[in-house]
Amino acid sequence: MPETNSEEMKTSTVGKAPRWSREVVRAEVAGYPSLIYAERPRSVPELLVDARRWRGREHLVQGERRITFEAHERAVARVAWRLKAAGIRPKDRVLLFGANQIEWVVAFWAVQCLGGVAVLGNAWWSEPELREVTVSIQPALALTDSPRPAGLPEGVPCLHFGDLRHLVDDGGRGNEPGLDIAAIEENDPSMIIFSSGTTGVAKGVILSHRSVVCNLQNLLVLTGRLPNELPESHPGTVSLLSVPLFHLAGIQVACSTLLTGGSLIFLEGRFDAGEVLRLIEKERVRVWGSVPTMVSRVIDHPDFARFDTSSLSSIPMGGASVSSELREKVHRAFPSVRGGGGSLYGLTEAGGVLAAGSGPEMAKRPGCVGRPLPVVEIKIKDPSPEGVGEILARTPTAMSGYWGKDSSTVSPEGWLSTGDLGRMDEEGYLYVVGRSKDIIIRGGENIASGHVERHLLTHPDVEEAAVVPIPHPDLGEEVGAAIVLRPRAKAGAEEIKAHVAKSLARFEVPSRWWIRRQPLPTNPTGKILRREVLREWLERGGRDIMD
Repeated sequence: MPETNSEEMKTSTVGKAPRWSREVVRAEVAGYPSLIYAERPRSVPELLVDARRWRGREHLVQGERRITFEAHERAVARVAWRLKAAGIRPKDRVLLFGANQIEWVVAFWAVQCLGGVAVLGNAWWSEPELREVTVSIQPALALTDSPRPAGLPEGVPCLHFGDLRHLVDDGGRGNEPGLDIAAIEENDPSMIIFSSGTTGVAKGVILSHRSVVCNLQNLLVLTGRLPNELPESHPGTVSLLSVPLFHLAGIQVACSTLLTGGSLIFLEGRFDAGEVLRLIEKERVRVWGSVPTMVSRVIDHPDFARFDTSSLSSIPMGGASVSSELREKVHRAFPSVRGGGGSLYGLTEAGGVLAAGSGPEMAKRPGCVGRPLPVVEIKIKDPSPEGVGEILARTPTAMSGYWGKDSSTVSPEGWLSTGDLGRMDEEGYLYVVGRSKDIIIRGGENIASGHVERHLLTHPDVEEAAVVPIPHPDLGEEVGAAIVLRPRAKAGAEEIKAHVAKSLARFEVPSRWWIRRQPLPTNPTGKILRREVLREWLERGGRDIMD
């Protein structure tokens, strides 16, 4: 490492903590008029400067490892030096492909400081999916859980997260690099996050530094935690992160916790309901940002009553709709959580949260997802007599576009098509009533029906396929596949399931099957009517069927 005095960590372009405000103005953003905060940081790595006031506090906790804010900044500087030595330059794309861990967080901030673009890979991708995305993105470097994951093309340089651990855990003795932040413009890309659209192909959503910062500012205004409004005595929030960092919700929690002097608690390994309960008790977790499926599984854990969860005061849930039954279930299980948990509504293409509501607000309004956040405008396109139409949003948090695609879901006037159907009441509360695109949401993961259907049709015995959402009490929805076999074909559900499991992510593989001999219902042009398939299937109980 270069021998730079570490007594005062340096920044190349940031001389003082950036300013924040609640004041909203209308200004031109990406060529269209938009609401935006009058005062805001202009880049994501500037947030590290705000976090310096919390230097001595614990920030990242995983297992026995506990990293303070000061140690975190030093680790970011060391890892940034390592990545720069590996050839990473501004605008270079760096793939982060792994489970939640301290090294992932540090590497993310290091990439931001270098002016690079963090590519948040879904750790659950199949080998073909990883290969397809990597070929498209062409990252300058991949940081991964394993020395070289299957599916990563040979030409992509790879660095194991484990190889960064000594840089993270080094106590910072002696000379080491200071924090150096590259010159960054607000419109520059900060990260690429992936969303499965109706085609099922993972689409890279490009989020600018402005998008990320304005989304965070929305959430901090909502919760009364703008950095310049927090006193030095602010205790910070202990937050448990059980959603993946490669999801927008995960990176939101990581960034907001950094800004507000909080501790971020990670699970070790994949989601485990018992481990969530243990950590809530041990770390006195106050906020657990989650998805409905995870919350339901924790409440249903056989040892739930043995754990002290009284510290928990908030469970914001996103990723899927929250039923009134689950809210009541949360209220009974966690009486310290007001109103059975709040609600967040957003999507990756919007750059984050569009509307939010508190637990008490949601308890009074079944089906409601909250009110639009300060710099979010919502309108309903072509409403029916009941006021239902497609939800459109205009916000500076919206994506810059899809990686490698000229098409966009943003109109010239800046309105983003969400693909969701909804209505707004007289008080400005938003209700989501359905989806205008064929997406199944299984435990918070978006799954495109057409994508799964195409993989089913690669089996030689499958003549027709329709993939539909089957209601599930835990997951919200599960993937149901209605299959028409070719004449004299003998394949069963298990054989077809094993076939598609080779190329689909685990969460995309159908778990409900209807093997039928009769053709699927179609319209006059021959298009399969998924809604008719679903209606008939549910009339027969939504169970596995062999006709």
